[in-house]
Amino acid sequence: MMDELSLVVISPFKKNGTSALSIKDFEFALSFDLKWMSPAQASKVRDQAIMSSLLKIDGGMLVLNMDADPIDVPAGFKPSADLFREKGNLEKIMDLLVRDGGISKKEAVSRINVKQDSLSGLVDAEVAALLVAHDIGCDAGEIFDDVYRRVSGISG
Repeated sequence: MMDELSLVVISPFKKNGTSALSIKDFEFALSFDLKWMSPAQASKVRDQAIMSSLLKIDGGMLVLNMDADPIDVPAGFKPSADLFREKGNLEKIMDLLVRDGGISKKEAVSRINVKQDSLSGLVDAEVAALLVAHDIGCDAGEIFDDVYRRVSGISG
């Protein structure tokens, strides 16, 4: 089963019969052709897709990092409002553990809970999640900085 973000990202490429689009054409397709979102939301989807490695930028063009040919976007598909909700740090770390750590979401939750319990609950779930990411070799760079600022009280 293809996740929602992947279906949204693939749609403009399938509609245009190509594996590369300009940023402008990609965002235009999402906001005006498909009428799924505002141009600002289309930019966020583009950024999310790049961060999730669904898209890459090559020579100023957005290029799909997957083969869209075998993927069918269901008739009447429309993204849910959840797609545009800003994820919290814990969700971002869990996504990282699943994507880069090769573990299931259930396993990620379990490992975070075990790590937090092993530290007698002295750290919050975000910090425990970062420790799990470190333990399995995932780079949580930007998220680490956010969590560090929050737990240390540094504004930034």
